[in-house]
Amino acid sequence: MTDFSSHLEDWRTWQESPWGRIRYRVVAETLGRTCASLGEAPLRVLDIGGGDGGDAAPLADAGHDVTVLDQSEELLELARSRVNVGTVRADLEDLPSLGLGQFDLVLCHNVIQYRPDTASVVEVLAGAVAGDGAISLMAPNPPAEVLAAAVRRTDLVEAAELVDAPTIRTKTFGQSVRRVGADEAIDALRAAGLPAVTRYGIRCVTDFIADDDRKHEPAFYDDLEALELTLCDREPFVRTARMWQLVARGS
Repeated sequence: MTDFSSHLEDWRTWQESPWGRIRYRVVAETLGRTCASLGEAPLRVLDIGGGDGGDAAPLADAGHDVTVLDQSEELLELARSRVNVGTVRADLEDLPSLGLGQFDLVLCHNVIQYRPDTASVVEVLAGAVAGDGAISLMAPNPPAEVLAAAVRRTDLVEAAELVDAPTIRTKTFGQSVRRVGADEAIDALRAAGLPAVTRYGIRCVTDFIADDDRKHEPAFYDDLEALELTLCDREPFVRTARMWQLVARGS
């Protein structure tokens, strides 16, 4: 079990950074679109591994009935302090035995890479989503890691090593995680009976801009955020974004 709480200060610093803020802003946009396609509020939403409620907050503010499931009580306390959400202290594997019922929208963001395989995670998610509901799955995008090493850090040796590397070590939490490609996740979603998949790219250009100081300038940040919102659903930019997000439905 990964102890995310011990890295809480690092996590807060990341969330407050320009790249962290853009990540949450773009996901709020894509989830807003998803909720609009599912029907009027309130939808029943489950955020698995939702931590301190970063993705849950905009949904709850929009009037949806949101439950955050996480293994860290400290993070769940933060979620409850920032927004009106229900919380359950549990892990992904506990979900089938919790008796929570089915949800209109199930989020599982930046969890799957910490698990030993993709198919078993998707199987659990599919069991929690209503027949006409949707799953939002998100993870770091392996091609972007190669490009960032070569373009941003100009470390060609690192880039070459990353091409076929099965794992990568996270900076914020110091964990070795699987590198999960979007195609692998799409195959698992379709095998679980969720063939209608929309792909988004989260931070399509931000991570390739080496000058981080510019990102702290308000005007530059505003332009960067606007560009990211424009690119988040457009080919070919979704293919090399820092994170892939897949929204899957049964039809």
